[in-house]
Amino acid sequence: MMMRVWAVLACLMAAPVAAQQVEIPLDDARVLATQAVLAGEFDLARELADKLLAVDPDDRDALLLRAAAETHGGDPELGWEAGARAWRLSDTPADRYEAARVTALAAANGERFTLSSAWLRIALNDAPDAASRAQTIADARAVTRRNPWSTRLSFSLVPTSNLNGGAVDDELRINGESDGGGLSEDAQALAGWRASLGLRTQYRFGATAQGAHRVGLQYSANRVRITDDVDVPDASLATDYAELSYRYDRALTNGTITGRVAAGRFEYGSYNAFFDTLEEASYDLARIGVDRQFSVTDQTVVGLTFQRERLSYSDPGSDNVYRNLLHGTVRYALPTEDQVTSSLSVTDSKSARVNQTSQNWALSVGYAWAEPVGPVSVSVSAGLNWADYPDYLLGGFVEGGRTDRGASLGVTLGFPDVEYGGFFPGVSIHASRTVSNISRFDRDTVSVGLTLQSTF
Repeated sequence: MMMRVWAVLACLMAAPVAAQQVEIPLDDARVLATQAVLAGEFDLARELADKLLAVDPDDRDALLLRAAAETHGGDPELGWEAGARAWRLSDTPADRYEAARVTALAAANGERFTLSSAWLRIALNDAPDAASRAQTIADARAVTRRNPWSTRLSFSLVPTSNLNGGAVDDELRINGESDGGGLSEDAQALAGWRASLGLRTQYRFGATAQGAHRVGLQYSANRVRITDDVDVPDASLATDYAELSYRYDRALTNGTITGRVAAGRFEYGSYNAFFDTLEEASYDLARIGVDRQFSVTDQTVVGLTFQRERLSYSDPGSDNVYRNLLHGTVRYALPTEDQVTSSLSVTDSKSARVNQTSQNWALSVGYAWAEPVGPVSVSVSAGLNWADYPDYLLGGFVEGGRTDRGASLGVTLGFPDVEYGGFFPGVSIHASRTVSNISRFDRDTVSVGLTLQSTF
């Protein structure tokens, strides 16, 4: 089949030729359009692609040429629409990879960075070799850095031996002595499943070489299914949290400093086992903090955080709680690029209610292998924590107050070989034990969760 086109052949040939109407076969028109794209003559490529599409709207090659032409100096939205259609018409992995890459480029040039990231994830599924895969991941990370929007969605379904932070048995002991009473069902450890949904989105604005502003919105929800044969309703352990935040990051000669503020609301169920009633309760949270991060050596990075919080409870039996938090983290990169992390946190909580006044310490260490161990990526962690309540009321004042001591172990396994769209599954295993002078707070917990991790 022949078609008539207006072609400025001088764009593609050394000798000047006047613009003229010529009749050429369709296959030759595709070649000419491809050469026009390679030569940077995008107006000519667009004209040729449009004429090819007028003959056959499902001409995949013409759609790709149209996408490439629109991407450079044209209409990027028309470019990624044409690229997406070319992808749908692609029959082989190589063709799908090519179309997805072109579509991603068009979206990025139109500053549709989230859409571009999605198409690069699609391209990853059909990357023909390791080099193409590595280049696609590098491009996706570059797009992510340019994107003013940062969004993370997470979901987990976790079986656990202790949904509610309950005690290990039904006997109440204080300083080793039984008071002759027992604990209600809801105060004892309840086994079951916890489903968690998290959404965090953040928008960057006013970015310069020195710093950037960010506003963010966070939402998380937890729902449980109690598998023990008890009368405690599932809804009593449901929680919802929403938060609005602002932060400013500033680059310094060595590292960064960040100021941030946030306000949120935490909603939860308040269950009364004696009357078998369930009511909704909540607290409002206001937070202000500053973070400092700097390098000590080429391998060592230190992070320091100070945070001030106020918790305002809706429950008339509670009072405002004021918290000061100090947190320090040290990350060390080994010559193998494995990462060693250690952290120490101190939280001081004060309230007019003695049971809400405490000091907490937490120490943790972690190790993450840079390269998979066989087909599995591995990171491990361990922690110790202490909680001291100088005064504690339980019927009357508990002699010596309340003291909790805890330890935890965690292992996270990832399976990068089982990847789709830049995501790969993982398993998180966590075990902890807390011993208290009040047996209500003796706790053992084991949980296993499925995770989904991103390559970029």
